[in-house]
Amino acid sequence: MALTRRRTKIVATLGPAVDSPDVLDAVLRAGVDVARINFSHGSAEEHLARAARFREASARVGKFAAILADLPGPKLRVKLTAERSLMIGDSLSFSLSSQPIHADDLVLTEPEVLADVRPGQRMLLDDGRLQLDAVGVDGGRLMARVVVGGTLKPNKGLNLPDTPLTISAVTDRDRAALTVAAKAGVDWVAVSFVRGPEAADEVRAAMAAVGLSRPIIAKVERPEAVARAVAVVQAFDGVMVARGDLGVEIPLERVPTVQKMLIAECRAAGKPVITATDMLDSMRENPRPTRAEASDVANAIFDGTDAVMLSGETAVGRYPVEAVNCMARIAAETEAHLRDSGVESGLDYNRPDRGVDDPLAVAACSLAEEVNAAALILPTLSGRTARLVVRHRPWSRVVAVAPSDAVLCSLALDWGVIPVRMTPTGTGGDRMATAVRDAFAAGTVKAGERVVILAGHPTEGGPLHPTLRLVGVGANGESVEP
Repeated sequence: MALTRRRTKIVATLGPAVDSPDVLDAVLRAGVDVARINFSHGSAEEHLARAARFREASARVGKFAAILADLPGPKLRVKLTAERSLMIGDSLSFSLSSQPIHADDLVLTEPEVLADVRPGQRMLLDDGRLQLDAVGVDGGRLMARVVVGGTLKPNKGLNLPDTPLTISAVTDRDRAALTVAAKAGVDWVAVSFVRGPEAADEVRAAMAAVGLSRPIIAKVERPEAVARAVAVVQAFDGVMVARGDLGVEIPLERVPTVQKMLIAECRAAGKPVITATDMLDSMRENPRPTRAEASDVANAIFDGTDAVMLSGETAVGRYPVEAVNCMARIAAETEAHLRDSGVESGLDYNRPDRGVDDPLAVAACSLAEEVNAAALILPTLSGRTARLVVRHRPWSRVVAVAPSDAVLCSLALDWGVIPVRMTPTGTGGDRMATAVRDAFAAGTVKAGERVVILAGHPTEGGPLHPTLRLVGVGANGESVEP
């Protein structure tokens, strides 16, 4: 493995554009760390096949990479078989059930949501391109008036930014998706249209019902989630700033500041955050992005995001490998500026929720910087030690050494973490020395380098005795005097 220098992780959405083994290998080598499977589209067979192909490609490339299952959630879509023209002032009707009452009624994927809509509330179609105002319910139908017209195409989404929703956080489509995700052995689960922290328990219960135990990500798209952001971050294991629907559900001009707020909260909590939607969207059709898109990726990294995401660029775009390459170059250049300019981590060290382990993480980062250590090596069972360290954004390489492939793949999402498998040591074995040897064998540290090791459990099977150690790397990966 090369001694990688890029810290920001890249999430790429799987789809027809990257289905071939050659292209999958190429995007992994170009920099993909996490593959997103979008369960809003495609069949169970397609999802299982793509997950299997990605695992095979990761093994060929020799890289721990994660699979993220992105659940559809209560994403309202209009069931249309043909385009429909909407003129300003037209009356429109939505059936409150899964079947039309009148021939021209529109039917939604989750029609029960319409029971929450009140007269005067906005109904936005196709990412806000079309706007309706709700009029009222009449005979099992919700009546609406067209305010901004245009052409409504099949399967376009409906957003209800003024309507507090009471629908369950886990829909029937989500439960079906979780069954497939469990079979695929995914590493992360993203929950769409989260409205509050209570959704986390509901999702975990639904996952347990299909035998799936994985960390969960809250996709922040609804105004309720923005208002309760701190509680949402605490309840979930990570966050996705899903700017597509978010920019429809809240005023567009608020999206940049909400993005910064969510990233800051996740950093403070030591949880990964993904910035998503339209990052290099023009590369669906073009080999180069716009200048604004390049700046958008860089600004998300300046904000402190753990990962940046590609959607249609890799799923259906004409230039998937070029898009990943471009994103990796932007990330590397932005990080070089941050490193050279000496930007501080920006964390609030006086937060009341700061745990007792965090001062050790700070000490490890400070020591690595002071002695110019090449790497921080972190033996970890759950990944927690690594996440505590990288929230401080050290510029030394961060090598997380764990015995579980599930933990190693999940860490592929976290800023700067290089996952390495740990060799079993046996009861009482020195996990810190083993971690150095494993990091050396994986090519993430070299002989003659100085490294800092932080471990919560320094001996195999031993108690929690947080330990910090400074060592040199010997000719065969053994720990020597620094």
